[in-house]
Amino acid sequence: MRSPDAVQLRFARGTLLAWDPPVPRPGAPALLLLHGAACGAWVWQEGFGARLAAAGHAVFAPEFRRGAPGAPAGVADFIADARAALAAMRRPAVLVGHSLGGLVAQRMLSDPDVLGCALLAPVPPEGLAWVNWRLAMADPPLWRAVARMTETAGPAADAAVLRNALFSTLLPDGVAARHLRRMGGESRVALLEAQAAQPVAPAWGLGKPCIVYGARRDRLIPVDAVVRTAAWHGCSFALLDETGHAMMLDAGREALADRLLNWLEESFR
Repeated sequence: MRSPDAVQLRFARGTLLAWDPPVPRPGAPALLLLHGAACGAWVWQEGFGARLAAAGHAVFAPEFRRGAPGAPAGVADFIADARAALAAMRRPAVLVGHSLGGLVAQRMLSDPDVLGCALLAPVPPEGLAWVNWRLAMADPPLWRAVARMTETAGPAADAAVLRNALFSTLLPDGVAARHLRRMGGESRVALLEAQAAQPVAPAWGLGKPCIVYGARRDRLIPVDAVVRTAAWHGCSFALLDETGHAMMLDAGREALADRLLNWLEESFR
């Protein structure tokens, strides 16, 4: 079956991508994909969103607005973008959040139209301060490269360092370079706010399914942060080999999508 193509739609706070399932699966929840820092909804267009839709899910992915000069967006603005996208979908959904988008997903867990969440290398509920300090001590070049992701040209200037942190060696260098050229320009305010502990209600207390996926060699969201996030939510986690932090773009993205689909089928029968 041919993979469905994404279409771009407008909603109250911007644009989102949408994939219609060729054959909807009865009972399959809609999915709202939330991208991470320095990225955009385009990250789900490299096969991940289409694979989820091909399995019978209606899939949507909003673009977070980073604000205007002199008024950069904060985490609350990204949450407002995601809530507006969810309202435009006019149906409950499972949130799939990557990195900073994973923090947005966790902050929205108590919303009545959120059915549950799948977190991909997420910012933990405790915030990034400890992870960031440890990265600065252990790998100053990577720490500086991540800090420059607020600049439009940041990824290009630090391409070699970021390539090894974001992607596995299985992803061709040319593909990794293409992705890096599209990254950057993140809101400094949002990244600063993400350093602090967050008001995240645990999934177990809300009675909502949750799963956490981490990359075993991820230096941006390391294994211990993945484990603590799963413990907070009282849910399972899986550590993936041969993938970097940007797992929905990496060579193992199809295997990750299939893992997620299996969890969705088990959790939302």
